[in-house]
Amino acid sequence: MKKLNFLLVDDEALVREGLHALLEKEDFVNCITEAGSKKDFENALAGQAYDIVLMDFRMPDANGLQLYQALKKQPYIPKVIVLTGLEGQELIINLLKAGVNGIVYKLDGYRELLHAIKSVIDTGTYFPEKILAVIRQNAQQLGDVPPVQLTFQEQELLRAIAQGFTTKQIASLLKMSESTTETYRIRLIKKVQVSNTAGLLAYAFRNGIL
Repeated sequence: MKKLNFLLVDDEALVREGLHALLEKEDFVNCITEAGSKKDFENALAGQAYDIVLMDFRMPDANGLQLYQALKKQPYIPKVIVLTGLEGQELIINLLKAGVNGIVYKLDGYRELLHAIKSVIDTGTYFPEKILAVIRQNAQQLGDVPPVQLTFQEQELLRAIAQGFTTKQIASLLKMSESTTETYRIRLIKKVQVSNTAGLLAYAFRNGIL
């Protein structure tokens, strides 16, 4: 695994310093930059490109959705994992619709965050069971997309994505190359007319595939 650049965005210095101290021990980490405010965040983006942004949702001068929109305008868009202590379903739905790559509840601890990071590196997303439950219960709010006919292979791909399998594992399961697996995922997103993996899972729940 190549070494990655991280940006930690949280207004609590103790949280940032704690995460920094834990992450710098991991062998996949290259460098870690911290941002405690919107201005720090903007300065950090001007300084270098990042592979993964770990971002608190609630900041004193901006929120996670606003900062995420700024990230999407970057030439190189990093993967974004939102860290939050808030569990409101509207918040989660809006984050999913925006297209964040993962959501981790702060109370779940560092081991859960580490699992999320590795999953995002391997598969592009991380949605634990609590988030899948929100998608399942609010599938209609993630886009009213009419059902289309899916092949058996496409349904199997959806089930594998929902179980958090890596691209390599899915490729082995479906007996195809990793590049072909990723191509199938992208084609499936376009086929069911959604914009990201969360929308894809919502589609599957909405149409009884999962």
